[in-house]
Amino acid sequence: MGSLADLIHHCDQMPTSGVSICWGAAWFEVEDLGWCLFVERLATENDLEENQYLEEVGETLWTTAVEIKCCPYCGVELDNARSVKSSDDFGYFIHIDSSGWLSRRC
Repeated sequence: MGSLADLIHHCDQMPTSGVSICWGAAWFEVEDLGWCLFVERLATENDLEENQYLEEVGETLWTTAVEIKCCPYCGVELDNARSVKSSDDFGYFIHIDSSGWLSRRC
């Protein structure tokens, strides 16, 4: 894991927007590094009209992060998928809803 390119996984099967796969500090309550699949929904003009808490197009409505070992789109195993924890302690996920006044972590 030396360069920035090593910290982001891209493949032709991935959607062009709203999805990313990155290596880094886990977003979960464990002190570890790992690969996460991020899925997010960004606000559109219609969302601004329907939700008084949103301020601009492109604002994040929600994000879901899932700890992964391989790419769900191309199947490639991701290097160093879990650096410290055992494979028995794997599969954390989090959903952050930012569509209201206060963000909620589920």
